[in-house]
Amino acid sequence: MGKGEFEEVSGGLRGLMKRFFLGRSAERLETTLERHRILLKLSRSLSEAGGLRHLLQLVADQTSSFLKAERAIVFLLDRKNFELWSIFGEGEAREIRFPADRGIAGSVATTGQVINITDAYKDSRFNPEIDKKTGYRTRSMLTVPMKGKRGETIGVLQVLNRVGGAFTEDDEELLLAIASQASMSVENAIFMDTRRQMFENLLKALADTIDMRDPTTAGHSMKVMEYSVAIAQAMALSENEVLVVRYAAYLHDYGKIGVKDAILLKPGKLTDEEMDEVREHVNITRRILERIDFEEELVDIPQIAALHHERLDGSGYPQGLSGEDIPIGARIIAVADVFDALTSKRHYRAPMSREGALALIEERSGTEFDPQVVRVLCTLMEEEAAISSA
Repeated sequence: MGKGEFEEVSGGLRGLMKRFFLGRSAERLETTLERHRILLKLSRSLSEAGGLRHLLQLVADQTSSFLKAERAIVFLLDRKNFELWSIFGEGEAREIRFPADRGIAGSVATTGQVINITDAYKDSRFNPEIDKKTGYRTRSMLTVPMKGKRGETIGVLQVLNRVGGAFTEDDEELLLAIASQASMSVENAIFMDTRRQMFENLLKALADTIDMRDPTTAGHSMKVMEYSVAIAQAMALSENEVLVVRYAAYLHDYGKIGVKDAILLKPGKLTDEEMDEVREHVNITRRILERIDFEEELVDIPQIAALHHERLDGSGYPQGLSGEDIPIGARIIAVADVFDALTSKRHYRAPMSREGALALIEERSGTEFDPQVVRVLCTLMEEEAAISSA
């Protein structure tokens, strides 16, 4: 081969190699950019998630789409019981739990290593029980650990049955990046859920201090809360509005802590002066609850709790408000409070039947009580009766 021919061949090889490496670089760059786009989209979605369960479902849905998988699952580690758990399905979702050292997910949770297998049923670590419980058939699996802020494993992220073949190394890198981002959101959601549960336990303890003063009215706050929440949900109030109603109903009678036992537990009819003291409980409720530093979305709790004795025609107390000047939450609690009071035993009378209580409330619909709230309560009670008699 002559010098000119050699240089021509060498130049051609250099050009071919240059195009090859440039092509690989461009392909790699495109993969990196796509990964960033995916993570940015995921970040935006996670920032809008409400609550841990919704977050887990969102992560699973987004991940299966990004990885071209039939299904994705987030398993969280319950350290107290040494179990992995997850939520399957929507609506009436099912919770599945199993020992944290079992199956592929358990292996990843305990070792912190990535596991990528093409045929699950040929791997001795695979746990077929979840397939049996869910009716699913697993083939290929890619499972990565989810690490917390301190580097500890908080769960695993798993994708199943990649469309078009086995999961690749690029898939592993992408899933690890998704798991890292999801872990931060999961930790925050767990923190908020724990904080909210502590807050609810505190409110329940406060409500119980009132109910415990009189065994006859024990459980009143809880039942009023349950009726109020059912009504609010049936009226399609927003999730936050329902939460405000829930907490306000729990605490609607807390001001009775300032009413003397001699009056609160009196078996006979109260004097006008004693009634005035009982009515003062709503103002005490407001003053006490206003001392709590509620989050911005819950700041209406003191007002709504304190206005549950207002009446639609303005005959209520403490402010004599009427119509829509009374917050909808207070109108709901007003009906729930009276319904439970009428159907429960008191010092001065026997409990009324549900039918009798509903009839009495309906008579006052439009004057004392919001007609829509009354209709919803009646519908709920009819549905409950139909279920009970079925």
